[in-house]
Amino acid sequence: MSVIVSLVMQYKRTIISQWLLSMNKSTREQLLGELGKSICSIDVPVEGIIEQLAAGLLSACANDMGLSPMELSSLLHKPRKMALAGLLTVLHNDA
Repeated sequence: MSVIVSLVMQYKRTIISQWLLSMNKSTREQLLGELGKSICSIDVPVEGIIEQLAAGLLSACANDMGLSPMELSSLLHKPRKMALAGLLTVLHNDA
């Protein structure tokens, strides 16, 4: 975790985007596929789906770092917004 935090400080990236970028492409695709399958989309507006995806990323990142989602959230200024920003960063880099 300390390597990720130092990279975050150096390059002004979010913890979650740095965590996602540290994965290889197949691992990221597997994670995003699992998160996509777990989304409940029946009668849920797009904003709700985005919130579910951000919450899933936050939880997966926290789990991988040995933190609870609450502990990771306390390190982030706007946890769900930063989770979504991390996802957009990775998708942009993969394109």
